[in-house]
Amino acid sequence: MLFYLDENNQHILHPEVVKLCPSFRALNEKEMLYVILYTDYNSIYRQFPEHERKRKAMFHSFGDNESELVESGRILKAVDDYTSLQYNPKIEVARSYQTRIDKWAKQLENEDKPSEVKKIADGITSLRSNISDLERESDIVIQKRGVVKGKMELSYLEELMSNERNYNSIINKPVKLK
Repeated sequence: MLFYLDENNQHILHPEVVKLCPSFRALNEKEMLYVILYTDYNSIYRQFPEHERKRKAMFHSFGDNESELVESGRILKAVDDYTSLQYNPKIEVARSYQTRIDKWAKQLENEDKPSEVKKIADGITSLRSNISDLERESDIVIQKRGVVKGKMELSYLEELMSNERNYNSIINKPVKLK
């Protein structure tokens, strides 16, 4: 986790992270709290779909839905920087699966054909299983990182910079459709 939130909703930043992302310095406390709650993989709102996470984080941080404020360039830049520093491809795939499940669940409400209902339900079950597997794999990697220290291991800053490079290589890569 890049930030830790205490019971008073104050955030504590690892000082070295600010050096990696100047966009964090441009935000006030409430804006940074929004970025954390909306973006962090371990946020208290992580189980919600993206639009709901965004709404809950806005209300938690600002006491209201301030959508025009969070659409500002500096907050969007901070969200992107935060995402790049914590980037984990397995978690991102799990999030995309969850988005697909949400779409299928809406489609399921309007479906009358038993064969289509079964097909959608089976797809949702399969994706949920895949999400569990991906999350378990990510947790194992995190636990191993926390136990093994020294020698040839990457430092905390090196891991963040590696995450950022990986994120940028994927985001900047054009998608090839077959």
